[in-house]
Amino acid sequence: MKWLILTLSLLWLPAVAQEARVIRISIGADPYIVELLTLALSYEQTPSKIVSVRNVVSQARAIRLLGKKSGVDVSWLVTNSQREKAARAIRIPLVKGLLGYRIPLVHRDNRHALSAIRYIGDLRSFTFGLRSDWPDHEIFEQNGLHVMSFSQEQSGYEMLAKKRFDILPSDFVSIESALSDPRLHADHYVAFYYPSAVYFFVSHDDQLLYEQLKKGLKRALQDGKFEALFLKHFSSRVKALDLENKTIIELSNPTLPPSAPLEIPHYWHTQGK
Repeated sequence: MKWLILTLSLLWLPAVAQEARVIRISIGADPYIVELLTLALSYEQTPSKIVSVRNVVSQARAIRLLGKKSGVDVSWLVTNSQREKAARAIRIPLVKGLLGYRIPLVHRDNRHALSAIRYIGDLRSFTFGLRSDWPDHEIFEQNGLHVMSFSQEQSGYEMLAKKRFDILPSDFVSIESALSDPRLHADHYVAFYYPSAVYFFVSHDDQLLYEQLKKGLKRALQDGKFEALFLKHFSSRVKALDLENKTIIELSNPTLPPSAPLEIPHYWHTQGK
């Protein structure tokens, strides 16, 4: 009888709240990425707390510090074979391939310089400025274009403003802040495109977080929440790019691993050309 009373009393004890797992990310993350990460983790019963840390700067450093005591637990990067060897990629494109589009930033004095461009061969006389650790640095070089390197994004904008090079290919997110400089201009005639994917990356040792993010992103795709979040953040930006009225210069991407899920249509945003 005493055993029965003890058992029944235990059934009435309040559930002990599970302690949230801390997920560290680099400070300054785009709100879309934070919301998507939060969404992916929301399908788990065990709660997670996302914390921003200040001790990670470059993309190369972020990969090296995944899972380390002084590092981060999740990073989001344009994939390539080297990065997929260094860390574990969740192969679901976070921005549906949109970062494969690059808008040429030029000096305002040269705002009509690309008006006659039709083919990649027309670009051989131009010098492109690209940050040394950006994957598109290698892509533009491999496509036979002349590239000048810089180490920090802001210094690249300053070099363009001083006409150290002709074109800085910018993604549609970064270009908005760059255009606060009145010396810079977003070209209206041309856009570059290469197949590209931004993935979440985690340490090879963190199998649990890998499985949680993979399962969460797939569930968000299935229930429509991924698409709703994507449209919330990007539909107006995509419309503003006006890609249908630009000459699209397609580049090959030798850095894209063969594992990229190009065969899964709903992973990608299709933009009419």
